[in-house]
Amino acid sequence: MAWLVKVKKTISHGFDSVRSTPPTTKKVVIKKSNVGVLAFEIAGLMSKLLHLWQSLSDKSVARLRGESVCLEGVRKIVSNDDAFLLGLACAELVENLRLVAKSISRISKKCEDSTLRSFERLFDEFANSGRDPNNWLLGSKEMESKTKKMDRFVTTTATLHREMDELVVLENGLKKSLQSKDNDAAIKEKKIIELQQKILWQRQEVKYLKEKSLWCRSFDTVTSLLARSVFTILARIKLVFGVGHGFPTSLPRSLSASALVYPSENPNTCAFVSGPLMKNPQISNLAKDSSS
Repeated sequence: MAWLVKVKKTISHGFDSVRSTPPTTKKVVIKKSNVGVLAFEIAGLMSKLLHLWQSLSDKSVARLRGESVCLEGVRKIVSNDDAFLLGLACAELVENLRLVAKSISRISKKCEDSTLRSFERLFDEFANSGRDPNNWLLGSKEMESKTKKMDRFVTTTATLHREMDELVVLENGLKKSLQSKDNDAAIKEKKIIELQQKILWQRQEVKYLKEKSLWCRSFDTVTSLLARSVFTILARIKLVFGVGHGFPTSLPRSLSASALVYPSENPNTCAFVSGPLMKNPQISNLAKDSSS
């Protein structure tokens, strides 16, 4: 019976160990809120940023410099002054960027990260002085990587929108079939079963696309991507148009093309092939006029 006593002691010791062990506390994981239906608006913003970035490529800049400002119709109707025409192009680009930045500011208020929530102030500072304390300004290779990522998001989110519309069509079709007074019950039943199966497959497709698209991304994730892109595009515009060389240092009423006149103090400036289109104060003056 000695072995039985030994077993009892072992079991008793095991229970005492369990009781003496403090309960492990589970870490509370705060799930960041996803953008959900705002994915479609954010995809639109990304699409605009992609278009702006493409319009600032070396090829597009060369076309603007060598063809667009030299068109006979443009020079007759608008102006034959190269600096003025380049200033118009500059003003249009920055106004478009300003509108995107305004939308990002609104979205950023939903972020968990306090730095991202301060996007509006940080962008104003960057436009004024070139200060970039969070290193949001990207190099050319990094930006190319981000544009590919945004392009995938835009494409997948657009597909999600189409598939969600298709799901609504199928669900409405099922409602009509259920309410219809078809004399042939067998045909009606078959049609309903087919629609239910299609709806099941469609819901699975929508769920998959939501996970792959912007729908299931957090506000922090998308705002960080948008903020970095906006900073980099603004820096690219400054470089392309050769602005920021000893112009006034006060920010005009609107963060429009006049934001380009401020030099960048950030050493991580983008390195691109093309240089300034034209170092001419008239470009900056036109920018200031466009914001007043």
